[in-house]
Amino acid sequence: MKNMEYLNTERLIYVNYYNSIVKNIYRMEMNKEETKILRYLSDSLGNGGNILSMSDGIRKKYGPAYYPNIYNTIMRLEKKGILSTIIDGNNRQIRLDMKNPLSIYYISEAENQKTMGIEIQQGLLNELLDLALDSYILTMCSLKHEKHIKINRIELLIIIRSHEQDGSLISNLLKIESLHNTKIDPIILTSNEFSDMLDGDNLNSIKDLITDKSILYNTEGFWGLIRKYKLDGKYQNLIKFPDELGQSELAYNYNRFGYSLYEDTKGSKELSLEDTIFLMNQAREIRIRYGAFILLKKNIRKINLMYLYYIFKRRDQLNALKGILSTTEEFCDKEDRRKISTLERLIPNRKSEAYDKKLIKKYILQYN
Repeated sequence: MKNMEYLNTERLIYVNYYNSIVKNIYRMEMNKEETKILRYLSDSLGNGGNILSMSDGIRKKYGPAYYPNIYNTIMRLEKKGILSTIIDGNNRQIRLDMKNPLSIYYISEAENQKTMGIEIQQGLLNELLDLALDSYILTMCSLKHEKHIKINRIELLIIIRSHEQDGSLISNLLKIESLHNTKIDPIILTSNEFSDMLDGDNLNSIKDLITDKSILYNTEGFWGLIRKYKLDGKYQNLIKFPDELGQSELAYNYNRFGYSLYEDTKGSKELSLEDTIFLMNQAREIRIRYGAFILLKKNIRKINLMYLYYIFKRRDQLNALKGILSTTEEFCDKEDRRKISTLERLIPNRKSEAYDKKLIKKYILQYN
């Protein structure tokens, strides 16, 4: 623990020294308007829209914001190269200028101010930061923090270098969860997976949650990923995704992934494969519920297992997931069984939910 405290102190000294150099060079002192504008841009990953809509949005989120002040501040930040504007008819579309490395520093400063204001147990935060110091973790964010911390939960986005240490990471998070009596629902992704989920067409929980994030570890690293993968887009806040989607929307999606039933499949919202499997498993109708096993078996090499783990854990359904995995495993080849068992081992001390294996085998034979 002493070594960890030393590393924390050493890292903070280095970061503070680096920051002081940058501030002296650029004489960076953000006023209230600049901070509000950058925090607003942060919520949409750098894409702010036109100045009028930004003024309205800033006023709703952060208090008084007058159009002339916002306009003048944006023009000043543009001159510094922090923001860029695109002329669209009579409107100016405001964006964070990702080509300028200094923009990452400015937006990171605004992020850090936001994170310093969140409510979180100091002991819990220290444990998470100690865990984040491991070299395979690139950055860590709490998503929709204020909403979830009120019910003793944290939605934790963790971007990692590879999935080689998933088992150790999950084990440590479960220990922290137990120690601080706070449920931790981790979304563990590589940087490529994070980019694919944000940039892809399918709806998923990340697109819902990322619009309200608090970066707990390596703010510059997070924005470096946004810059690298050119993810500065506008993401829809889906509020209660995916629970409120209708049956026809669900049917449309499991048909897309290879499970067809004779029913209305009108839909326009394309869900991720993982969210589709979860919603099928929650259905009351047996043929839909057991269809989740078909999709898992047919698409096991395409599925992001850590995202699937997150979806079931955040709704306290790990028993169901363990039952799905252990049952499906019996009908898979050696390579697919190895992949399934890897995730199954991350759900220890859980009694698997029981399913009718004979009926599942019948469904699998029918759809093979």
